[in-house]
Amino acid sequence: MQLSILIPVYNVAAYLPDLLQDLLSELPLNAEIIFYDDASPDNSIAIVEEFMLLYPRVQIRILRGNENIGLTKAREQLLLASNAKYIWFVDSDDKVNSAVLAEVLLILSRDQPDVLVFDYDVFYDGSNQLKHHETLSFYPKNNLVHTSGKEIYRTAILDGRHYFWNKIFRRELIIGIVSYDIPAYEDIAYTPVLLSKCQSFYYLAQVVVHYRIRKDSIAQKLSLQQAYGLNAYIQQALYADKVVGDKKSQAYLLYKACIYYYRLISKINKVEMSQVDRKKYKELLMKFYTEKPISGWKIILLLCKVRMYGKAVKLMYKGFTSKRFYIRYK
Repeated sequence: MQLSILIPVYNVAAYLPDLLQDLLSELPLNAEIIFYDDASPDNSIAIVEEFMLLYPRVQIRILRGNENIGLTKAREQLLLASNAKYIWFVDSDDKVNSAVLAEVLLILSRDQPDVLVFDYDVFYDGSNQLKHHETLSFYPKNNLVHTSGKEIYRTAILDGRHYFWNKIFRRELIIGIVSYDIPAYEDIAYTPVLLSKCQSFYYLAQVVVHYRIRKDSIAQKLSLQQAYGLNAYIQQALYADKVVGDKKSQAYLLYKACIYYYRLISKINKVEMSQVDRKKYKELLMKFYTEKPISGWKIILLLCKVRMYGKAVKLMYKGFTSKRFYIRYK
């Protein structure tokens, strides 16, 4: 099997038909789909089974969980279940450009990159209105490039689009590399680590995934889970420094952590939340923020050292304007 498409499923009955229609109608025979039923309370898996009957030639497997383990752990279970040469994590509420699937499989077979990266666009749920089209900073386009894991890592970090779902990895390179134990924002925590293990990439400059913005998603809705985005940035900054040895990536990740922290702190008293949850949220944010390896002023100096002057100025400004939130918290 050349490619396993790995799809965690939880409460996505409203979105699965769009995704399945895209995937199953054009999926090459040397690809399979593995679903993980994360104890979904709706009829998501029943919908998958209906499509299996409509497309009997497509190789589909369903893994069934007895209890809800969350997206991160579900992805781990899917990865362990695959024996294919390449794996691709696809989110169950997104859409896929089926017209490009044959080309994707051709590139994997012909060029055999360690990782295939590609463009995507973003649209709003309900209206289907296109928000924007995202292109990546990888270069050159539409070619196999051999380089170091450090270069691939830095490109992805500075690009800022280090998601699981717009990358297809050589499976053997990423088995056992990360722990899959962060409750949320595993894309930030783990994808760059996996990229650092790659020695070649192919940048397919075409839209392969249509990413759906949902109001109730983890990324859009303020909740305790969003605090783990801060944790992910800080842990990744430590990895950039201690493992990859890249000060520029470290500086950028610490900058992102601080900006993310200031943004969440500024929102915390503006949303509906119980006092108990609000307190837990603030405590979790503060816990993660204090785990950053250097102070805010040293981050500013590090940004200047790697010539990210604009970001240094922005971080200084944000630090001053956010002072009242520190006082309010204390």
